[in-house]
Amino acid sequence: MPVRTDPAIVLRLSDYSESSQIVTLFTANVGRVRLIAKGSRRGTRQRFAAGLDLLEYGEASYMLPRGEAGLGTLTEWVQCDAFTALRGDMLRQYGGLYAGELVNALTEPHDPHPDLFEALLTLLQELAGERNATPAKVTGPPGPAAALVRFQAALLRAIGYAPLLQHCVGCGRPRVRGSRAYFSSTAGGLICRDCEMNYVEKRRIPAAMLDAAPDAQRPADWYILLDYHLTHLAGKPFQTARQLRALLAADHPAPDADDTTGT
Repeated sequence: MPVRTDPAIVLRLSDYSESSQIVTLFTANVGRVRLIAKGSRRGTRQRFAAGLDLLEYGEASYMLPRGEAGLGTLTEWVQCDAFTALRGDMLRQYGGLYAGELVNALTEPHDPHPDLFEALLTLLQELAGERNATPAKVTGPPGPAAALVRFQAALLRAIGYAPLLQHCVGCGRPRVRGSRAYFSSTAGGLICRDCEMNYVEKRRIPAAMLDAAPDAQRPADWYILLDYHLTHLAGKPFQTARQLRALLAADHPAPDADDTTGT
């Protein structure tokens, strides 16, 4: 089996022995891979220049698993960016951990998503305060909440579950600006007030939220809505989502009580 070399981001780590780890990487050209990193806990200049840590970006050399083997082998890891600024801010750290959890849960092994890889790398750079160094052009406003919403949207596009938000998925009528609507993950998008009675699973969305760009005026509310959709797709809540929601609420106080997202 040939050795591949690929840019990668560390999604998960677990100890395997006193000297080795099991690492899940999201690579630029192969997608999600699960590998054994022999000797990574003690690190060597030849094989693991700086060890391994969650969410760091580096260059991985690895062999994919053979046959029915579940694990490939990481032969070398060269750290490119550890995003150390994430570690000093809980909101930014949890934002990165949440993004990694999404990718691990909602992508298939060995299924390449180069655009999603760029989106994850851009998010980590933004969260770490490296916005000017991002390889992809960032067109939205700054801030952790807005960056997270852009990543959620990129992930949903990559896996083919981006919700329809311009018209009712029930009757097809375009949404009128200023009107409230409902959102159903099962249906895959917005539902108007005339159709909502036909759907059990739904959330009410205030007009002001729908009238604003998702990553602009109300990014914390859009984070909650898109997390709701992603959770439904995954079939279980994400471990980091509740804490991240609390941190975003503290950073973005809720609007007036009569204009909040309901269920």
